[in-house]
Amino acid sequence: MKKIAVVCGGYSGESVISMRSALMVMNHIDKKRFEPTQIVIQKDRWFALVDGLEEALDKNDFSITLNNTKHQFEGVFMMIHGTPGENGLMQGYFDMLGIPYTTGNPLNMALTFNKKMTTRVLGSMGFQVAKSMMLRKNDAYSVSFICQSIGLPCFVKPNCGGSSIGASRVNNGEDLHLAIDKALFVDGQVIIEEFIEGTEVTCGIIVKNGKPHALPATEIISENEFFDFQAKYQGASKEVTPARLDEKITSRIKETSEDIFSRLDCRGMARIDYIIRGEEVFVVEVNTVPGFSEVSIIPQQAEVVGISKTELISNVIDSCM
Repeated sequence: MKKIAVVCGGYSGESVISMRSALMVMNHIDKKRFEPTQIVIQKDRWFALVDGLEEALDKNDFSITLNNTKHQFEGVFMMIHGTPGENGLMQGYFDMLGIPYTTGNPLNMALTFNKKMTTRVLGSMGFQVAKSMMLRKNDAYSVSFICQSIGLPCFVKPNCGGSSIGASRVNNGEDLHLAIDKALFVDGQVIIEEFIEGTEVTCGIIVKNGKPHALPATEIISENEFFDFQAKYQGASKEVTPARLDEKITSRIKETSEDIFSRLDCRGMARIDYIIRGEEVFVVEVNTVPGFSEVSIIPQQAEVVGISKTELISNVIDSCM
């Protein structure tokens, strides 16, 4: 059996979600084919969870020693949402060790983790994206200029971060300072993005027969002003799969998702977020380590087309190793 490290934790506020995603993999991975071990990455220590006990992990070769026997891994199922698993840092480490993993390479991960660079690249490729601007910590800025350039309402969010942590919808100019400070607390760069009135949709992509394959899109109906952390993880939203869209838009979302997955050199699986306004399809974000808990969107989408969680996990591993 192939020894798989299910890597989770991380250095951001998304670590609690990462642990849930790893637990789903541990519970549903095909144990006739794979021997999984949960590996937790924290700033001060890396360790394995074996039979409920914490075992030290050797960073020199990413191995653990049990009963005086060294155990090395043949592959990594990456479940860290946020840094250092979603921004290319861990991928570079595994590349140096020659251990395959279930995400894109360091360049793919670093690019897609940076919201402004992702939309800039996608815009240059001809995809429709929202207007945006970026501020760095200590940059001087003008509220009136932001309002004139981007308009109100607008979204203010950390440029490098996920799960909507630190994100705000701003309806009035006087609220911009607070929203920018909130985002800067999470990341040293802030993206300010125009608000687009429309239907929020997200589409998962996996790999089948060596090619990107879009799953049924999901329509997001948030009880809050936008799909924030509470809506995503604390039940304040309704998710409808397949999304209630006409056939033309549905096909366009699937084709666009597969195209972006391929052009950005994604691997394993990804989830791409959109806003649909009439016939216009705006790309919002590319998630290369999407939520993967028991109730997350990609497992939901896979189930609609008859793909079980076990089959989904095997598909991701097999497409990368």
